[in-house]
Amino acid sequence: MRTRWLSRRAIVFHVEFVVLASGCLAAGWWQVTRALAGNGLSWFYSFEWPILAVLGAWGWWHLIHEDPEVYRARKQRPPEWELHGDSTTEH
Repeated sequence: MRTRWLSRRAIVFHVEFVVLASGCLAAGWWQVTRALAGNGLSWFYSFEWPILAVLGAWGWWHLIHEDPEVYRARKQRPPEWELHGDSTTEH
């Protein structure tokens, strides 16, 4: 459990998430103030930015809880994907 939350990979994800989420929430608040000042289009953005922060939270949670072995296995190319010779031309 400790390696999941305190590994080098996890620390990078934590920092990235904090920067991303705070930036999205700050942008959302900025858009709310613009919308209240009369900019109608900013109402859309005032909802969009917090939604992006939630998506970032989902991605962060997923990456932290992903098993590194399963990730490596998923990224491994199956043998049938390997090209053996030039298959683009017919002989």
